[in-house]
Amino acid sequence: MSEHARPRSQHRPEQRPAGLLVDPGRNPAFRGAPGEPRTPLPRPELAPEPHSPGKAGLPGLCPGRCALRPAILKLPIPVVPTLTSRGLTGLVIALVLAIEAPAGAQDTRRAPPPDFALVGGTVIDGTASPPRPKCTVVVRGGRIAAVGPDEAVPEGVTTIDVTGRCILPGMIDMHGHLYANDGKTIRNQFVPYALLYLAGGVTTVFSPGDFDPEGTVAFRESVKRGEAIGPRVLTAGPYFDHRPSHLDWIRGVNSADEARQLFDAWKGRIDGVKVYTSIQEPELVAVIGSAHEAGLRVVGHLDSVTATRAIELGIDGLEHGIFTMSELAGPFPGWFPTTPWLAKLAALDVDAPPMKPLIASIVERHVVIDPTTVTFQALLPDFVAVAPDWKRFTAPESVKPIDDLFAMIRQEASKQGPQWLEAFHGALRKQNQFVKAVHDRGGIVVTGTDPVGVDLVPGYALHRELRNLVEAGFTPLEAIKAATQDAARALRRDAEIGTIAPGKVADLVVVGGDPAHAIDDVGRTEIVIAGGVRHDPAELRRLAEKGIK
Repeated sequence: MSEHARPRSQHRPEQRPAGLLVDPGRNPAFRGAPGEPRTPLPRPELAPEPHSPGKAGLPGLCPGRCALRPAILKLPIPVVPTLTSRGLTGLVIALVLAIEAPAGAQDTRRAPPPDFALVGGTVIDGTASPPRPKCTVVVRGGRIAAVGPDEAVPEGVTTIDVTGRCILPGMIDMHGHLYANDGKTIRNQFVPYALLYLAGGVTTVFSPGDFDPEGTVAFRESVKRGEAIGPRVLTAGPYFDHRPSHLDWIRGVNSADEARQLFDAWKGRIDGVKVYTSIQEPELVAVIGSAHEAGLRVVGHLDSVTATRAIELGIDGLEHGIFTMSELAGPFPGWFPTTPWLAKLAALDVDAPPMKPLIASIVERHVVIDPTTVTFQALLPDFVAVAPDWKRFTAPESVKPIDDLFAMIRQEASKQGPQWLEAFHGALRKQNQFVKAVHDRGGIVVTGTDPVGVDLVPGYALHRELRNLVEAGFTPLEAIKAATQDAARALRRDAEIGTIAPGKVADLVVVGGDPAHAIDDVGRTEIVIAGGVRHDPAELRRLAEKGIK
């Protein structure tokens, strides 16, 4: 499930050879306090030590979850193993792709001709406008040059026939992470998770808080330089939380001044800010003020501060919907949601206090809602995995710990009795009603997945979240808009991404079926185009499977 683990986890780092797998927040090879940017000493940093999530590491919510066709031109781009100031990030990526792939396998990145055109497909442009059949999308220099049914393909431009398929904007996961809880440890999964996001048509990922912020920044830069295959990565850097956080790998702050100092240490390298459950009001005020002054947005997974108060203080986005709004049913109850707490959520009325004024405030202040409903569904004993073969993307040695973890969740649910399951389903229905009410009143709803639990496979989980929006009452086109144009607007990047229009970056997804009527068809990815570079989803997933650790 997510970051909702209440008891402080007792993480015991596994022993690793010095200089091979190190944690920038703990390893003496880095100067500076944990969570702050550090000056590396000569020893290279490759990845942080995995951490044992303890009881706080149940699948479902962020850091611990309760706390996976048509032939196209195959012109590979070589992976360049470049040293970075953060360590051997480029070399690690190269080794994963070169060593893990079977002999003779090609790099999944393509070097297409500078210009190409998708011809004959139905364009779903991300604005919720009616689909346009038999269109041509011309891509020149990595950007969309023309779109329409009557567009001629310029001479010398490669033509790709996508007749009978739909062309969508690249999707955006607004709560994507690049680390995972494998049942016994928390590990970075930069390379394989980036491949999985891209395979699912996700061309931009916003990671709201990172287990290894230094490593995430380094990976983001590797993708920018073309050394790594992946979506556009945006990161909030370290979690901003009050000390001690219930997750011991979150550094935390103890005053408004410390919050400002932590922000100042990171502001030049992050794309947003994430505040976490124990943040105190003075610290939140300091973070919001500093971030807004720097032109960065602030989102929150709240508990100690109510959503209502955070909105008054100027927060820009709220994660996890009603499950993290403590004015509705009280603080999150320990490491597992209890029957009484869930029943309180289920009994709420979106047209009466406290929900009605809260929704009005959300809409009036343009606060972005990222419900991540799939994260909570994953706690249900009868949860249907987002990918039937999700264990394919789990390291073999992690299968038993994950199975044991799920067994513990089922056991806890059984202890709560049948009323617990009824209350949980009621709370999920209320979450849907809340999301639909925000949407109907003109508010902003986006799509995120929080895929820290390994059964929430990146890419696949976003397809399920779109289904959740449709089940909440969105039309399929509105759900697609939430994952494209609305998410781009929330990120303040809608001038570049989010819709299919001339001048925009060529982030495109070619899918089979008709997602305008059957939303699950967004998962039938056949070609993914990121910045004008074409990718084969099957090949991406094969590489991801090889790179999982």
